[in-house]
Amino acid sequence: MRVTLAQLVKFTPKLKELRIILDPAGEASKGAREYVQKFYPNLKKDNPNLAILVRECNGVQPRLYARYAKGKEISISLTNQAAPDIHKQVEAVGK
Repeated sequence: MRVTLAQLVKFTPKLKELRIILDPAGEASKGAREYVQKFYPNLKKDNPNLAILVRECNGVQPRLYARYAKGKEISISLTNQAAPDIHKQVEAVGK
């Protein structure tokens, strides 16, 4: 499946922070690295007031964290996922 930049969405105001944790060289983080390279600039441009953090740490499994109003937080594994699949996960937590 091909994901185009036109598919980027604005997120719910209840979403306060997105964090992507990945290994800068790990094979399990390959899709997460690709996602950040391809989609982060437009994601940030479309959501300028949302904190979008990308953290690199050796030896970690890639994860997506979404923090909402009132301190609610969810975590989703991104291990071995392709960039289009990660995009779907990001869209889902932003609704």
